[in-house]
This record gives sequence, structure tokens and C-alpha cells, in this order.
Amino acid sequence: MTQLSNALTPATAVAILAERGIKISERTLRERARQLGACREIGKALFLMPADIETILDAAKPHPKHEPIPCPTSPNAAKSGGIRSPFRDSDIENLRARLIGPRRSKSPSSTKPACVVPLSTAKKPS
Repeated sequence: MTQLSNALTPATAVAILAERGIKISERTLRERARQLGACREIGKALFLMPADIETILDAAKPHPKHEPIPCPTSPNAAKSGGIRSPFRDSDIENLRARLIGPRRSKSPSSTKPACVVPLSTAKKPS
């Protein structure tokens, strides 16, 4: 139970960050915490531990341009040091086939000659 005394609600965490000059909305903090897995959820309740706040702040560090940014949703990204696509290989192949696949042909032209009657010579109904 001693750990629970360190728990913070997202609203409290936003207020603490705002006191230190870091402006972030509660909604953004919740989204980022869920994205990184740096939160605790019980039912609809979400709360943060001090270690979760540290994880969120560490993830906010800018990465040099020459280093790939690891994808937090990919378990293999940390091992390989690269970015792994969230798409499966079959998804990528299907998209590639759609992009460079056969073009749709234009509608075939009619084989019948057009029957155009000028209005001036058309028969008038009697």
C-alpha cells in the first residue's frame, strides 16, 4: 500500500508539470502514457507512478537525425535498433500491387454509329 501513496492522477500530474513550466493537456498525457505503456489502469481509472512520469519524460527526448527512432509498439525494434513498420509484409505487397498494378482501361467506345438528328430537321409530332 505504500506504493499507492505515490500514485498520481493525470490531472495531478498535469498540475505538477504546469508548476514547473511544462504545459501539457490531461488528454495528451493520457494518450502518451497509454502509447508508451507508462501507466496503470484499473477499469476506467488511469493513474501514474513516479517511474511512469520518468518514462514519459525520457520518451520525449529528441533523437538525433542520424539515429532511427524506435517504435514503441514493436517488440523487435529495440533489438534491431531500427524502425519496424506496423504493417505486415502482405499488407505492403497488397498496397504496392494496387499502386503499380494494371491501369483501368477506359470504357470501350460504342461500335454503333451515333444517330444524331439536327433539331431543325426533326419531325414535329402531329
